[in-house]
Amino acid sequence: MVVLLPGFRLQEGDAELRGYSGAAGNVLIDGQRPASKEETLETILKRIPARSIDHIELVRNSAAGFDMQGFALLANVVRSAGGRLSGRIEGEYAQFPHGYSSPRIAGTISFQFSDKVIDFQAARYREIDDEHGFGLRNRYGPDGSPLRLTDYAQPEGTSYTELSGSYRQPLFGGSLRAHGLFKSSQMFADVRHDIYFPEPGLVLATERNNEEATEGQVEYNRGLGASSRLELLAIRRDHRLHGVDTSTEEALSEINETDTSGSETILRGVLHRRGKLLSVDIGAEGAQNVLDSHVALVENGTDIPLPADDVRIDEKRAEFFLTGTWRPISDLTIETGLRYEISRLSQTGDSQLEKSLSYLKPRVLLSYTPTRDDRFRIQIEREVGQLDFEDFVSSPSLTSGTITAGNKDLEPDSLVRYEAAWERRIGNGSVVLAARHEAISNLVDRVVVFAEDGSAFDSAGNIGSASRDEIEVNVNLPLDELGLKGLTVKGNGLLRHSRVRDLLTGAKRRISSDLPIEADLSITYDLPRAGLRAGLDYVARTTETSFKVDEIEEDIVSDRVDAFVEYRPAARWTVRLFAKNLTNSPTIRRREVYSALRGSSAVEYREVRLLRSGRYFGVNLQWTFGK
Repeated sequence: MVVLLPGFRLQEGDAELRGYSGAAGNVLIDGQRPASKEETLETILKRIPARSIDHIELVRNSAAGFDMQGFALLANVVRSAGGRLSGRIEGEYAQFPHGYSSPRIAGTISFQFSDKVIDFQAARYREIDDEHGFGLRNRYGPDGSPLRLTDYAQPEGTSYTELSGSYRQPLFGGSLRAHGLFKSSQMFADVRHDIYFPEPGLVLATERNNEEATEGQVEYNRGLGASSRLELLAIRRDHRLHGVDTSTEEALSEINETDTSGSETILRGVLHRRGKLLSVDIGAEGAQNVLDSHVALVENGTDIPLPADDVRIDEKRAEFFLTGTWRPISDLTIETGLRYEISRLSQTGDSQLEKSLSYLKPRVLLSYTPTRDDRFRIQIEREVGQLDFEDFVSSPSLTSGTITAGNKDLEPDSLVRYEAAWERRIGNGSVVLAARHEAISNLVDRVVVFAEDGSAFDSAGNIGSASRDEIEVNVNLPLDELGLKGLTVKGNGLLRHSRVRDLLTGAKRRISSDLPIEADLSITYDLPRAGLRAGLDYVARTTETSFKVDEIEEDIVSDRVDAFVEYRPAARWTVRLFAKNLTNSPTIRRREVYSALRGSSAVEYREVRLLRSGRYFGVNLQWTFGK
């Protein structure tokens, strides 16, 4: 339902962002943000039975009483009241052509008695990474002659266990909500190089990561008079990871062990004040984040020292914000906001570091509706990125044969974004066209970090100013008015052009990991009287390029087509048959590896890795109960 809303595009939150501001997506459930940072919006929405939805509304500005969190548009999913017991049970199974399978069993149950609500969710499932699989990994000299030819296999997958629950009740004239979550995962990758040129050889590698995450949250909302409302929030998250990578060949045996633990504690308060012409939000958020990381690399029984392989990072952050929404006339809304962030970061272990940071982040959004079918938006804002704690820590990868060093001298990048958008309603559908320009300062890209022995390593680091331009189009068109009843076409396209000066070569290039083109298209056909729904999804080829200090790496995901057929034999039952990767599209990694640093050395070799996971098919069965 949400993805079919005219003019709306689902945007997931980012659980990796520290703090609450900016980490949430653009969907509300019963007027509130989903309780968990750990779960995706797609996961949360999928387990809500459609029969339990009363309506879905689009929220276009904070005057409606919601914190927009920087989004121009929110979707609010409002569930029906009155049902005592309801829920859903789901089973799924998918089979891959190389013997791997992806089973899933999940359930959710909701109890509502009087004005109290209790929800429980549980799931156990396995996901197979269909961007890895079986193929080749060959190396060629600068002149194109083969240096090494290899049959290559890298199947990957992860098993998950998830348990969560929430409780909601009135309290002291307001509403109290509590939420808890436990999630564990076991990731595997088994790598095999069967070398047949220039001479037979065998390289075996494994990757195992065991992770656990817990989360607890308490939220309280209370009205203060007829036009004010107070929101209070407390969150605690803990995360632990133990990983072991191994690699074995004729004369070399390597083991890399990684142990990390982290925690996040958030306290947040917001006061909403609503008026006929002017609405104001004022609030504050405080957070403490801690990461302990220990990395040990051993080659043939000898410890290999790495920069920043034993690190503890402690960050204390505070953010103060003020947002005002003014409607001088019925067709025009002006929303302005100002956020002020201060933080103090300390690093101990292999190296000592303390730094204090502070930033102002202003924002203004103008929304104009000259006609019933047209809406224009202009937005200008300043954003400041967060330092990724993982960039402070060294990270060897035995499966790819690379080492990324930690860098304590990182500074967050910042940008000023200018965006203009036009939304046109067409019957029950819409077309949205947007253009944006970003002027970036202190860009975080790839730099050289030197170890104590003079060895050079690739690392994240600041490389100066950059720019990024984007043109985006979103189309959502039901074709009923053209006589094609039940047929809906949705498409998204994004063109991106970025430029930055390479520190090693002095030449202009795109920003590492920026995708120049993103595009997808879906066609769905609904026959509600027959209980049938079918669809095709197409995702266009993407190319992601990383400009590392001693290599240029391209990751290519080829064009892909998926399909499904859904049948509702009864009101409470749904059977979904699906086929994924019908094009059997490969994923390709191209590496251009230099003998030393780029810009001062020649290409040593070029490597091509091509993997296919194959077409795979599955079935999903769902049963809902209650009201």
